[in-house]
This record gives sequence, C-alpha cells and structure tokens, in this order.
Amino acid sequence: MSKKPKWDPSWGWDNQIYYLGSDSKDFREFFNWPCALYLNGEIVFKPKKAKLCAVSFIDNLYFGSQSYDIYDGNKNGYMDQSLFVCNRDWEILTEFRPSDYITDKSSLFSLLNINHRMVIPFRDPALLPSGNTAVCTGGCRWGELPGNICEVKYDDLKFSITRETIIENDMRIFREIERATYWNEYMFFSVNGGSVVSKNHNGIQVAKLNKNGLYSYYGEVANSKGIYGPDVNKDLMMLFWYNGLFRINNPSKKNLFYSSGQWSLKFT
Repeated sequence: MSKKPKWDPSWGWDNQIYYLGSDSKDFREFFNWPCALYLNGEIVFKPKKAKLCAVSFIDNLYFGSQSYDIYDGNKNGYMDQSLFVCNRDWEILTEFRPSDYITDKSSLFSLLNINHRMVIPFRDPALLPSGNTAVCTGGCRWGELPGNICEVKYDDLKFSITRETIIENDMRIFREIERATYWNEYMFFSVNGGSVVSKNHNGIQVAKLNKNGLYSYYGEVANSKGIYGPDVNKDLMMLFWYNGLFRINNPSKKNLFYSSGQWSLKFT
C-alpha cells in the first residue's frame, strides 16, 4: 500500500488529476477512512461532517458525493449519501440528500430504514452524453439489492431525479455498481466493492446504450483485472486505482482501445 492511500482519481479542471486520499490506514474499510480531495499531494477540499466519495468535474463546477454515518439501536453503522456542487472557490452551492425526500422503500434505491428514516446510497456522479448526471445507487449494503444507476438533472441550483434507472435488466447481476464513466454510447464501471481483494475479482466492466435508451451489459475491459474506479476522458485516457494497493495511475496518452468488438487497456 502507498504511504498515503490514494483512490478514485478524476479528471478535473485544466486536465489535472484530482483524487481521494487519507492520512489514516486503520482497521476500518477504506470507505470509512477520514478522507479529502487532493491535487498534487495537497488537500483542496474536505467536508466538515460527512466522508467524501467519488467526484466529477463538469464545466466550472465540482460535483461531489459524500456519506453520512447512520447508526441503529445496536450501534451498527450504515451510510446515507448525498450529492453536492461546489464552484471553483470550493464554496458549496447546494446539496441534495435523497433521504430528505424519499420515504418509501424501493428496489432501485434502498430497502434500508433506520429510526423511521430511509438510508439511501447516492454517490459517484458522472456526466452523461445527454448532459444530465448519472448517480450510483442501490446495492447489497442497503437491503440485498443489485446495484443501480439513476439519472439526475441539475438546474438552477436544484437537483431532481429524472429517471430511477438507466440500466437494462441484464445489468442487475452485480452486488454494487460504482464509478460509472461515459464515452459516446459506452459506459465503463466497477462492481462489487473496492474493498474486495482477490485474484479472481472483476476488472472494469462495460455497458452499451441500446435502442431503448438503457445501458445493456457488453463485457469486461481486457487487461483490467486488479484495478478499480475508472474515469475516462474524451481522448480515451482512463484513470483508475489499483485494488488493495491504493495507488493511482497517471496516463500521459490514450490507454483505452477498441478493436474487433473488444475494449482493452494498454500499459506503457
């Protein structure tokens, strides 16, 4: 593991690489470490209360996601999540926490209700080709659900959920879907949790937009075993982190290629 763990890198303003990092490497799962957003080894943003999740940079705005700790009567911990938006001065412009609005259990979002309040996963925002934002939700930690991705619109400092799912039924095979990123009609994403370390765990997955406007499963990126949390830019330069090692890559040129119906990563 790196001296300072790094994960979930993102292409940010001026094509610079931002990433999540932490000074802590204690016994908890990495998503429970106190973390911040870094650039070139320096903290640029850290939430005051919640724990930061993966982020996305869209025009002059920073779209972040974060987790709030929720405890039941037995002191078991759960994560209730939200989106927020910052300007380039790192001022939070607005926040959207679905559990403030959603009161009923849903097979697409969450079945988890603690202390008479829904606990909802809502993280890893990414720009869709439509101009709206994709958000990862659902998943096994919120009631034995498969992972899901919904569509959110941001307009006039307000978020609204425009589609509860953008994935086809053949995508409902993963315990969790995380860090989806988009290039033309393709979606690249990670599955089943970044804390899973195994020689047999999945690499970067691919889905393709179908004629119904939903993403259908397409396959796995070749040479992607052992990496997690992709973020691809328009030039097919894919950022990711090494599962279990907490190191990020730093591509200087295109590293994602398509040939004969197969996507593959090439390392230089």
